[in-house]
Amino acid sequence: MLKNFFEQKEYNTPVYETTNFVVIPSLGSLVEGWLLIVPKVFYLNFGQLPKDQYNEVHQIINHLEKRFLPLFQSKQAVLFEHGPANMLSKAGCGVDYAHLHWVPTNFDLRYGVSRLLSLNFEWKSLESIIEIQEKTTESMDYLLLRDQFMNYYFTQQQQIPSQTFRKVIAHYLNQPENFDWKINWGSENIRATYSKLNVQI
Repeated sequence: MLKNFFEQKEYNTPVYETTNFVVIPSLGSLVEGWLLIVPKVFYLNFGQLPKDQYNEVHQIINHLEKRFLPLFQSKQAVLFEHGPANMLSKAGCGVDYAHLHWVPTNFDLRYGVSRLLSLNFEWKSLESIIEIQEKTTESMDYLLLRDQFMNYYFTQQQQIPSQTFRKVIAHYLNQPENFDWKINWGSENIRATYSKLNVQI
């Protein structure tokens, strides 16, 4: 499944599935429970989804937070996407396939982007994830965030460093050198995620 997404079959075993999406652990998980919401059909970013699929995304998020979040240490979760405008963009973090991160943590990622990475991005508010399609410009990379207080934000920039939010989380965990999913797979956290969700791999 999703051979064009990750080649590692072990990490492509879904923990949840709906009509148009699968949920799998993130390769490079820095914490237990780090999951990706991935469309079954190729899109480069979530801004390209058909409008009728956003409600399904909301239903998935609600499921994760009602059923899955209590199994992990954090009482809150953040959502984010590194949204590339083009294939091979640095913003895409080396994965040219839409995926939305769901991470059990209460880290303040907007603050971290500014204070820990010294990136002075201007953030704009969204009412919900569906607005990413209406508010962003197709020719520019974007970052999408739902923070620890359930507020949605986005920013568009000409240049967005690779793995921006991953770098912030790694800094908060006092392991900034481990941000890169291509080097640090986070296999122990992935196996722990499958175990807590009672999914056999």
